Amino acid sequence: MPGGKVAGLRAVAQEGGGSAWLAVVIGSDGVRHAVTVSGTDGTITSNTTKDH
Repeated sequence: MPGGKVAGLRAVAQEGGGSAWLAVVIGSDGVRHAVTVSGTDGTITSNTTKDH
């Protein structure tokens, strides 16, 4: 999300074991996203909008 800002970050359990990061990102359009990032390789594994 170019221009987005991280509003929160916390460690969460990763599917299949290990840990991942859950970041709440506010896009430049004001939409909040819950983005999950793999703790293993840094890939985005989920991006869900939280409001519009």
